[in-house]
Amino acid sequence: MPRWIRPFVVLLVALGAGALLMAPMVSMEPRDLPVAVVDLDEGIETAAGQVNAGRQVAAAVQENDGDGMIEWVSLSSQTELDAALADGDVYAALVIPADFTASQAAAQQGAGEVSALRLVINEGKNPMVTSQLSGSLAALAPGAEVPVQTEYYDEVPESLGMLASFLPMVFMILTYISSYATGIVIRATFPLASTGRGRTVLVQLGLAAAAAAVVGVAASWVLSTMAPAAGLPVGDSAVFLAISSFALMTLVIGSVNWLGTAGMVVPVAMLVLGMGTADLPYEFLPAFWQDFVHPWNPLRFLADGGRALLFQGAGWWNAATPGMVITAVVGAVLVGTSVLTRRGRVRETSPDLAGVAPSEHALSGSGGR
Repeated sequence: MPRWIRPFVVLLVALGAGALLMAPMVSMEPRDLPVAVVDLDEGIETAAGQVNAGRQVAAAVQENDGDGMIEWVSLSSQTELDAALADGDVYAALVIPADFTASQAAAQQGAGEVSALRLVINEGKNPMVTSQLSGSLAALAPGAEVPVQTEYYDEVPESLGMLASFLPMVFMILTYISSYATGIVIRATFPLASTGRGRTVLVQLGLAAAAAAVVGVAASWVLSTMAPAAGLPVGDSAVFLAISSFALMTLVIGSVNWLGTAGMVVPVAMLVLGMGTADLPYEFLPAFWQDFVHPWNPLRFLADGGRALLFQGAGWWNAATPGMVITAVVGAVLVGTSVLTRRGRVRETSPDLAGVAPSEHALSGSGGR
């Protein structure tokens, strides 16, 4: 490639990477956010038969999906709702109480008030989403005559403010940068050579494990100091981040072992493609990122684990941990199998020197002295 073309190639690559990095944010469109409707209303018996106002309210609410923003999920019990909230399956729920019809009938006779609907916001699932969703769901409530009482599941401390939306990204970026840089240093310090390659990869893996433990402890301490109100469990966070850091380091080391400098494109592509999946929930992502990036990208697992630890009371083993463990296994295999690559081995002897002893090489190179 002519030297004068190289700057333009670099520029085009940088612009392409920037476009990929920003594309999910620019084209995001909230859609199909799962929200539960839980009809617990037992109804009442009248002379005209069974009356159940809760069933009518549930049907009326589900007719409005907020222009495709909401996907209503029907649940039939509090137990089902508790499980859906704990598993992070829904962002919110509208609960119709068991005495809803009875309270309406009593209120019409001047005996008491209509029981309020419960709007449960699963704030810890994603503070950015639930803050937007609260107002939208309140607007979908079935009229001013029906009171709505809002409550929060995994409530995020109010003192965090906007920081709550950015903390998982800090969680991810801090771990990624430190792991990426450390992986590069380990690979540069202990490169593959023509001999002792098995020992070299064991050293690389051992150092990655030790460095990952340091990253886990240090990053957890930084995050807990930065946002003490979040109540981050430092011990559990350190273990989760150590696993994540080891996964990222081994991906870096293994990629460079196999591909040389070109292997750097693997962790860079992981960042360029994965930033959107880490920052935005699945329902906000364009179709390409939903189908081809979200299922595997380690940065998404890292950010989801951060939310679980920060806001959902989870421990080091949470919904995101299996994804990071699988990534760590892939990274370790990538490093271990790199002993098979020819990269770093001594090149074949050139034909004109074939059969010449090493001492003769030295003599010819020293002018025969």
